[in-house]
Amino acid sequence: MILQNIKKFPQCCFVLYARPPFLLKNYSTQPEHFRRLLNIKSGSTFNFRNFSNEATEEKERQIRQEWHWKNVKMGIVFMSIMALSGTAYVFFVYGRQPRDPVTGELLSDQFSNYKFAPFWRVLDFIAFWRKFIAEPSREKLLPDPVKPPFHQPKYTIVIELRNVLVSPQWDYKKGHYFVKRPALDYFIDMIGYPNFELVLYTSENFMNAAPIVSQIDPNGQRINHALFRDCTKYMNGTHVKDLSRLNRDLKKVIYIDWEPAAFQLNPENVLCLPKWNGDMNDTSLVDLAELLKTIHLSDAEDVRPILQFYSQFDNPTNEFRKRAQMLGHEF
Repeated sequence: MILQNIKKFPQCCFVLYARPPFLLKNYSTQPEHFRRLLNIKSGSTFNFRNFSNEATEEKERQIRQEWHWKNVKMGIVFMSIMALSGTAYVFFVYGRQPRDPVTGELLSDQFSNYKFAPFWRVLDFIAFWRKFIAEPSREKLLPDPVKPPFHQPKYTIVIELRNVLVSPQWDYKKGHYFVKRPALDYFIDMIGYPNFELVLYTSENFMNAAPIVSQIDPNGQRINHALFRDCTKYMNGTHVKDLSRLNRDLKKVIYIDWEPAAFQLNPENVLCLPKWNGDMNDTSLVDLAELLKTIHLSDAEDVRPILQFYSQFDNPTNEFRKRAQMLGHEF
């Protein structure tokens, strides 16, 4: 029978209790059978509150995922519109045929007879800016040597600033700052003008390096020229010094640096020193000054063989000091 347990209320209302259809034959009203229907292991307790929380979290996760993908799609659409707008602007400004600034008439250029001339004009514009960024800012980095009666030193010393003469440091109180290498003032006095033509050639930008140069030579009497990052050649992520643009005889140029990638164009002119990291007990500049003074007194016509000989050692200044001491003992 389907209907069971008819109970009569005083208000003459009747409530019918029916056994669920799936319990008619094969199932009883025992809790174990309900657990089997719900795939709940025997002995476990089903928590309807946790079930409700999990359902809410799943719904929230789905909503967050939908918003995430919606934002991604909107971002892609926005970036696509910006890219198309930028491309259209570049072609409109740099791809159009030039005009006479007075009459406004169209002028012919090297791409006028080409198919897709705007495209080639844009490529030419991109190549120009790439060269502008990668190449040094000028062909001749130094002015012509002075003529008599003015004094032009025989040798030109080109030296990197960072990690050779000064070292970048940082702490909580001062932030970023540079420290001078020990004996720097003595070194500048020994190898500066008029003994040598002294050129600071650094990969640092002008804003960072110019104040340091002013502190090293406040009177401007020892350092002849200062070249900054805009005078370097950008190659494979490195600012390379191109000594061929110095407007000087490379037989008389001594370049001092610590980074091999920076002097890859002119390795024969380099005296490669170990990188200085701020050790205040270092005395390498004293030995370096003596080495350069010895080259000056030797009156060598070509300094490159001397530089190549000392650059084969890990620390050229230490090697020079050892040889000087050995020579002193002989005499």
